[in-house]
Amino acid sequence: MRYLILVAGGTGTRMNRPVAKQFLPLGGRPVIVHTLERFREAYPDIHVVLVLHESLHPDWDEVVRAHPEARVDRVVDGGAERFHSVRQGLEALPKGQGWVGIHDAVRPFAEVDTIRRCYAAAEESGAAVPVVPVKDTIRQVGAQGSAPLNRAALRAVQTPQVFSLSRLRVAYEVGYKDHFTDDASVWEFGGSDVTLVEGDLHNIKITTPEDLLSAEAFLSLRAASNGGR
Repeated sequence: MRYLILVAGGTGTRMNRPVAKQFLPLGGRPVIVHTLERFREAYPDIHVVLVLHESLHPDWDEVVRAHPEARVDRVVDGGAERFHSVRQGLEALPKGQGWVGIHDAVRPFAEVDTIRRCYAAAEESGAAVPVVPVKDTIRQVGAQGSAPLNRAALRAVQTPQVFSLSRLRVAYEVGYKDHFTDDASVWEFGGSDVTLVEGDLHNIKITTPEDLLSAEAFLSLRAASNGGR
């Protein structure tokens, strides 16, 4: 069985808008509706748990009324950090075996092939994380100044990150650590390895107004290339 924990625990303060970023309109539909559509195109029967800040449940109810196709299997409250939100999502899933993807609700453009590639790789190795090459020059800053890093050896990490459900539950039994910046870091803390798979450059995370402008532009270009669909 394939599962998805869609993380939408934040309230989107960096957007400087009254609407949380996952509910902002993108091409006439909320961002989160686009995100769910991608996963259901990849796996129509995927079981979805949405992790949402407790203050945003009424907003989600409005989304579902306007877009019934966005309905999910379970909605749970988020926690103080992403770690706690994911753990809440894990606790809401049925017991037993399976494969669970953790995805940012504000990444609406993950390609269907990328999603399938992540689940397939996890089913082979236990855990899979999509990555893309770093385009910018990166410098590491320290007490003695700064130095450039070898860009060829760096990768930017995306979601969905996909894991064996039973093993991820065990990994999340630990207490929270400051270096738990994503789910792979929790998994690796427990002594397990992850497989890196090819991500895609369209799989952007919408966190600022500039990101939303880029998303609108990309959506328009894709519609034009598909004959307006």
